[in-house]
Amino acid sequence: MQQASASDNSSVKYAAAATALAGLLGLCSGALLAWFAPSDKLSWGGLALLPLWFLLEIFFEGVVGVLGARAGVTRIGSAVAVLAGFYIAWFVLRGVAV
Repeated sequence: MQQASASDNSSVKYAAAATALAGLLGLCSGALLAWFAPSDKLSWGGLALLPLWFLLEIFFEGVVGVLGARAGVTRIGSAVAVLAGFYIAWFVLRGVAV
């Protein structure tokens, strides 16, 4: 019984680490794009998020065995983390367009 609990804790740690990594990736890409993209174009944000989705999907194909039953939830959490990180960095550096 204790061994199942230990592997469950390990799975939770891996899921949290994957979500944090996705958020960091989103934050970095949002900062880079806010710095380099034209100042009047928010639509450039979609162009940066598309490669991140592909990177995350390739990443999760390899990690799905480690996450087990939490793989689906971690994918959703990571997608939200990428979006949140990206747009937090974008709006902090650019400000909300008025």
